[in-house]
Amino acid sequence: MLFGASLAALPSCGDSASEGSAASESDSTSDSASSSDSGTRTTGGGGSDSATSAGPGGTMGGSDSNATTNTDPTASGCAPGLVQCGDQCIDVSADPDHCGGCFDDCNQGESCVSGNCVGDCPGGATLCGIECVSTDSDANHCGGCDNACPDGQFCAGGQCVGMCPMGTIQCGQDCADASSDPLNCGGCGDDCGAGQTCESGQCQCQPGFDQCFGGCVDLDTDPNHCGECGNDCDGVCVDGECACPDGEIQCNGNCVNPDTNPNHCGQCGNDCGNLETCGGGVCQCMGGYTECNGNCVNTDTNPNHCGMCGNDCGDQVCGGGECLNDCDGFPDQCGDSCVDTNIDPQHCGGCFDDCNQDEVCLDGNCEEYQPAPCNQCPCDGCGNDPCCFDEFMDAPVCLTDSNQCP
Repeated sequence: MLFGASLAALPSCGDSASEGSAASESDSTSDSASSSDSGTRTTGGGGSDSATSAGPGGTMGGSDSNATTNTDPTASGCAPGLVQCGDQCIDVSADPDHCGGCFDDCNQGESCVSGNCVGDCPGGATLCGIECVSTDSDANHCGGCDNACPDGQFCAGGQCVGMCPMGTIQCGQDCADASSDPLNCGGCGDDCGAGQTCESGQCQCQPGFDQCFGGCVDLDTDPNHCGECGNDCDGVCVDGECACPDGEIQCNGNCVNPDTNPNHCGQCGNDCGNLETCGGGVCQCMGGYTECNGNCVNTDTNPNHCGMCGNDCGDQVCGGGECLNDCDGFPDQCGDSCVDTNIDPQHCGGCFDDCNQDEVCLDGNCEEYQPAPCNQCPCDGCGNDPCCFDEFMDAPVCLTDSNQCP
């Protein structure tokens, strides 16, 4: 094929695509290669900018993805309790790169606890489970995590008391010192963000943090404010400089995965052909196509390679991988090819209306997609994208630009 060890003997994937176009023109008649309670603050938020969303009175959101763990290891090859994300089996309850669901990654410096991204608590607060609490005033965690005060009592100074003492404000069952309580700073429920402390009733940045757009950030590590406020990295931030995550390289200023990116397959600028995908850094024919003489063709419908490479039907048509006298019994005929315009990406919705490299043909419409990292739908690996079955490739796909399957 045009892949693997044979690449050296063949043109680049981009060149082979051009040859494929020429070949398909010669085959022009074919279908070929052409809770929280008062004083309690939940931290985290997979993929969100926690620093900019937190501040006085702010709350940091949690991950919206609640992936269903795999209970059938035979379905994906993963052990019970793990989810297949790409070609890996992942514990989405603890993996910061797949927190709560596949590819729901936490921000730099956050950890994944029970499927939620958890960042640093404000100065003076304590992490209890996945919540930042003030153990001085929180009646559910008075003096320590999970130490709840009895009904009718309040928490003040880390002790359960009968009433709030002077110098504190009552927030439900919590007695807070509004001048210093990081979760009731200046008033009930006015919580400080990560990297902040409460001083004289105002949230202030701790040493080592800088204020950017109302939040405190570490300019050395924050990918949304790398080196300076608003400098948004495509990858990660290391010592105030943008860098690509492990396994990715920078091409034209963007971080890409050369193992899977069809525009930079194996190296920057190596563009796979329109009927090719990138796998393991090598261009290869898409599902449903076969490599014949350096080109990707559909042997089910191509009259020059009908059923197998080099099998020319002559004056006949090709359908179902067989040379036939006509296309009776097939939905559509395009030139000398018997096709189904509902599913064929080279004749999608009409003869010779071909889809782009990153599209499949579903119900006669070209839809942008990514290969689904599973064997059947529904598929946790699609995240929030719909998982649909593509009859042409005989495989599930994740639609990236649609809310539902056609």
